[in-house]
Amino acid sequence: MKHITLTRKTVLCLALAAAWQAQAADDTATATGGERTLDTVEVFATEANSWRAGSIGVGAFRDTPAKEVPMTVNVIDRDLLDAQQANSLYEAMKNTAGVTRAQLGATAYDNLSIRGLLVDNRSSYRLNGGLPIVNLIDLPLENKERVEVLKGVGGLYYGFVPPSGIINLITKRAGSTPVTALQLSTDDNGSFVAGVDVGRRFGNEGQFGARVNLVGGKLQSAVDGADGDRYLFAGAFDWKVTDRWLLKLDVEDIAKDVVEQSSILALPAVNGKITLPRIPDPRNRIAPDWANYDAKGQNVQLRNDFALTDNWVWTVEAGRSELERDRNFSRMRNYDVTTGEGILDIFRTRNQKFINRNVRTELAGRFETGPVTHDFTFGHSRNTLSTSLGNTHTVSVAQNLYNPRDIAEIPVAHGQDARSSHTRDRGWYVFDRAALGDWLLIAGARASKFEFEHATDKSQDYTKRKISPTVAAVWKLTPATNLYAGYLEGMEDGGIARPTAVNAGTSLEPLVTRQWEGGVKTEWRGVQANAALFQIERPMNGEVDGIYQRLGEARLRGVELSAGGQISPRWGIFSSMQWIDAEFTKAENDQRIVGNRPANTPGVTASLFVEHRLAAIPGLALSAGAYYTGKREVDAFNRAEVDGFTRYDLGARYRTKIVGNQLDLAATVENVTDKRYWAAAGDSKVDSNAPLLAVGMPRTLRVSAKISF
Repeated sequence: MKHITLTRKTVLCLALAAAWQAQAADDTATATGGERTLDTVEVFATEANSWRAGSIGVGAFRDTPAKEVPMTVNVIDRDLLDAQQANSLYEAMKNTAGVTRAQLGATAYDNLSIRGLLVDNRSSYRLNGGLPIVNLIDLPLENKERVEVLKGVGGLYYGFVPPSGIINLITKRAGSTPVTALQLSTDDNGSFVAGVDVGRRFGNEGQFGARVNLVGGKLQSAVDGADGDRYLFAGAFDWKVTDRWLLKLDVEDIAKDVVEQSSILALPAVNGKITLPRIPDPRNRIAPDWANYDAKGQNVQLRNDFALTDNWVWTVEAGRSELERDRNFSRMRNYDVTTGEGILDIFRTRNQKFINRNVRTELAGRFETGPVTHDFTFGHSRNTLSTSLGNTHTVSVAQNLYNPRDIAEIPVAHGQDARSSHTRDRGWYVFDRAALGDWLLIAGARASKFEFEHATDKSQDYTKRKISPTVAAVWKLTPATNLYAGYLEGMEDGGIARPTAVNAGTSLEPLVTRQWEGGVKTEWRGVQANAALFQIERPMNGEVDGIYQRLGEARLRGVELSAGGQISPRWGIFSSMQWIDAEFTKAENDQRIVGNRPANTPGVTASLFVEHRLAAIPGLALSAGAYYTGKREVDAFNRAEVDGFTRYDLGARYRTKIVGNQLDLAATVENVTDKRYWAAAGDSKVDSNAPLLAVGMPRTLRVSAKISF
């Protein structure tokens, strides 16, 4: 793959040129009588952007107030992202309870679990509620307005997806106020990233809109020598063709090339117990400096909304998400826990490719039957995922876990690329939200057809059909408080055995999940609070003795609390907490797992972020955050567990004006105490006899400056 070469000077010049051109266009418009309006400097977290969830844009609940959605929904808006300088999905998602890393650290991309269930990197991440985008690269946040998390089963709208939830990324769009902003960021490791954000409306009536983000720079990780670069071009365009016809186009071109830190393979069990190593220094690079993770992704989505009448809208969406990567993944194994001497396996993979092709059409409208008002949706969606695993050559060398040595590059001769497998997920769905007085009665169903076509072994092909129901009710107890309860079913891909498995390439049949949830959502003096009880029953697949197979069924019961908003004119809060009782209730082959907790599933997670805007210094805000993850088992047999940890962050941001232009400065210290901790502790889908561990990042200082013209 082609590597990116962007010097700091090149990135800065590109960003400055784009910002200057946009500013020049505005100056010309002003000189010729056009109007240009700039926002005045506001206190952070204004009423329109106040760390609370408004209407969401995910699934069958698009454009529905979050309070009326009978599921747990968390929204991280742009102001909260800015307050924390969030530069990755995990850094945004750390504000939501139940989110942990799985298998991998933070250098390449964020591999996440929610409620102990892996978030599928090919189907569970969505762009503007529609296109499934491939999360095998750090998905950028610079062009996002907010991140939405719909927890639990999302099969009604999205088909074959796991019950961990849907992560929906909403892009920035051009509004009535012109936007021209230049941002520079750096950290104490030496990273330097520059970006420009330009938004305009055009035409006699402002019928055309364009929002463009260009970002690029050099990355210097806290891990010594795990360096690289990244690039983003993103455009969000819209055209109001008529009063009834709206077209939207989103385009993203993403690239990242970085050295990927090694994961650590837990040692084989002895007498039923796994001995874990002490946590290595996170600054030491175990992987060789040629272990690059080189990925490039493109996302394109076109949406057409046509109002047939005042009450009925016909929507058609089509999109494509593609990711290509060359990867040199490494794992440390068979090490001495005292000396650290062991073996480093390096899987040199070339030409992996993942492509989602997605089409959706639906008719949505409102009608009445007597005293009942119906919000009705009927639609069809189809997604085809093509996967080519490229070709992999494995090399093994001696390495030390605690005092790693530099490793000279080992040339390999790559073979022929693997052929592509294809999964086709089609479905018709119907959904009705019936309002009767203070009640909302919700019912829906999806008739799905799932087809799997193996790359080489046609005996592994299969076709499955299922009807998945959804029923729920919302009672408006008061104008500010809703109670809800619901039952959902979903189905997900059973997965394919990894190339390193004994039964490599074997595909397992889809998994059927059932979910019950009930709770309360309320608002009080600018704060939005939610409480939920949930139970998920879900079959689990994984590897035992190197064989990918059905492990059994797990039951996950939990309580989740969250609150966010402005508790006073100068204080903002965003908090969450989750208690979960997770255990295997059935075993397919090995009865030893019954009663055990699934791997990487903490019993308690919690987060608290507080910001105070100082009255004595207008424009200055100070913040602090605490993020707790409880103890986690490393495998399904519960033969070892990693300790819980709390990460503490501190931050400050300052807003002022320079020559009439708004200037935002921010500084954040992550992991203030420089605590060493295990960021990932295996995952239920990987080998129960060889779980992967990953180390959390050390203390890091990040600063940024943004000027808005």
